[in-house]
Amino acid sequence: MCKRIISLITLIALILSLSSCSFLESVIPGLGNKPEYIPDDGDNIEEKPDGGNTDTKPEENNPDGGNTDINPDGGNVEEKPDEGGDSTDGKYCEDGCRDSDGDAVCDNCGNGMIVPPEQAAPTVFLVGDSTVKTYEDDQYIAGWGQFLSYFLGDDIVVKNAAHGGRSSRSFINEGRLYDIDGNNYSFSQNGGNSIGDEIKEGDYLFIQFGHNDDASKLSNYTTIYDRMVPLGEPDANGIYPVTPAQKQPTTFLPTEYTDRATDSEEAAALSAIAKYGDEYYAYGSGTFKWYLKQYIDFAREKGAIPVLVTPVARVKFNSDGEIIGGAGLHGDNFAYVQAVRQLAEEENCLLIDLFAESKEMLETVTPTYANYLMALKPNELTGAWPVDYDNTYGKTELGYTGIEATHYNKYGAFLQAAAVAEAILANPDGYSFSHCVKTTPERYVDPSNLIGRNTVAAVESLFTSVTVTNPSRDYYDPQTVVDKINAIPTEITSDNYLEVKKMCEVARACYAKVNADDRELVTNMSVLEAAELIVKAFEIASRPDPIKTVIFNADNLSRESYAETVSEGNFTLVATSDKSMEVKSKKAAYTYNGATYEHTHGLSVGGKATFGSNRYISFTAEGPCSVTIAVQSSGSSARTLTMVDSSGASVGSFEAGTSVTVTTVELSEGGIYYVGSAGSGMYIFYNY
Repeated sequence: MCKRIISLITLIALILSLSSCSFLESVIPGLGNKPEYIPDDGDNIEEKPDGGNTDTKPEENNPDGGNTDINPDGGNVEEKPDEGGDSTDGKYCEDGCRDSDGDAVCDNCGNGMIVPPEQAAPTVFLVGDSTVKTYEDDQYIAGWGQFLSYFLGDDIVVKNAAHGGRSSRSFINEGRLYDIDGNNYSFSQNGGNSIGDEIKEGDYLFIQFGHNDDASKLSNYTTIYDRMVPLGEPDANGIYPVTPAQKQPTTFLPTEYTDRATDSEEAAALSAIAKYGDEYYAYGSGTFKWYLKQYIDFAREKGAIPVLVTPVARVKFNSDGEIIGGAGLHGDNFAYVQAVRQLAEEENCLLIDLFAESKEMLETVTPTYANYLMALKPNELTGAWPVDYDNTYGKTELGYTGIEATHYNKYGAFLQAAAVAEAILANPDGYSFSHCVKTTPERYVDPSNLIGRNTVAAVESLFTSVTVTNPSRDYYDPQTVVDKINAIPTEITSDNYLEVKKMCEVARACYAKVNADDRELVTNMSVLEAAELIVKAFEIASRPDPIKTVIFNADNLSRESYAETVSEGNFTLVATSDKSMEVKSKKAAYTYNGATYEHTHGLSVGGKATFGSNRYISFTAEGPCSVTIAVQSSGSSARTLTMVDSSGASVGSFEAGTSVTVTTVELSEGGIYYVGSAGSGMYIFYNY
């Protein structure tokens, strides 16, 4: 009988058999009503910086001139009373009444009062990138903009026009801020309207850019043509210039891009910028501060109030637990952050220093717990928050490949929104709607069970004005889990393993509901893990003999490299000249189900698969079957091989360890399936 294995690059065996699945109960309700926002026309999440922790300590960058107390032009903010609410002549008391000789009496201070005429509540517009944008309820990733309305009264409308992958330059080029003559680029946000079609006098425009503008890492040339914006050279005082930009025809690409890009990349870039119309702002023309100034000038021309927001911190620590700057990390010494602060002072503009707030928060919770505030990789992972996040964290078999360094999860983004609300409260003279900020939001996004209660308290203690109230959770008593594990039979046989499997699943689901602070009290987890392994062995042993076995063997492939789509027996290898796959000499030996397998070659997939485009293997399953793959990471850490169906939905994943790892996934129905890396390179091997 043919054995089923796929080793280092791809060993796929399709075995017709019955499939089974288990369902872990979910107890956390959904988020409820979402704030009003402008839907996206795509995700386009920005590039992540390479590199991990370094020992370089950035200089402290908290220059004077935060300017949070400055009242910008057009603000028309009412004068506020002194502490205590007592009114004086011509002053408003905290109930919104003014001292007068009239007959009306204020219940608060007892003076004669007249009520000022009603003022229309402002709309708060948000512009920015994927760290601000609104995501769907079932996504773990989130932007702070989607939670800001949780902290505001119902009469304050928040319109979140932030969009993934955008810089201060591309947001303007695409006509998202104001209409562009000759622009034939259609996007769904706000029904295709620009912000300029809606914003009115008295509204607010919150502006956060910097992540995608960051040009400190020009080696990552792929985003030069549409995202990056240079800072320019600072003067002797470290002040970055405000250098105006001039538009170029959309047939123009900067040399910084063309000197690095391939012909096909240039063609794709020209196709992309053609959507801007006849001309656009190209890379190299204009500096970061100049583009930000366009938003300030635009808002003031409309009679609205601009608010600059520094970009949230990226989660990169040095060995001392400090957030670091550098190439791809807002620049050396957080240069892009400094530029925003400088412009706020120069333009007498409101500033919310969200970078400083997020940096302090991350350093307070330490690198260990900061991870639990971040989104999971890949961003496509979805589920109910927070229970499915808990269950997915660290589970490569569920597609998890690591922690984000840029994007926050729902809890992390909620805390960033709380920091923005706190900044509004701290500067009532700057915001006409500061009295609408709720000190205790009615809607709250629960933290993950993976964040210990003590750590949650430490994080929330940072917010002195906005009280982030943590309601009681359905935390399981650790003893409940201990009892359920103790109830598992010590003798597991072919007669009772299915019953034991259900008991293991229940115990595992209950463990997921135990808070991180209490999980160490579940002292018999090793018993559960051992039982799960025995059950898995019985499942494998009980599989029926395959009716048909189809094998992909890297040793038997006909080519040394694949730069186009090629059929190899029952499999199709999909690659392009830019994203190729290679057959490399790679010896590997491993044992699976009592048999030893040896390989001399592996298929090196090179990097992340783009299903429908490149770097993956496709095959057709004639019906329900088992897919067994032996695969190995080409790096120093474990990676993940994913399998999707013809709709692009994930149907399983295979761990690629630093040594050959063998995983079996059951398919419940026939169809066309695709296998490729979820992230970085790996070898897929195959033998029989």
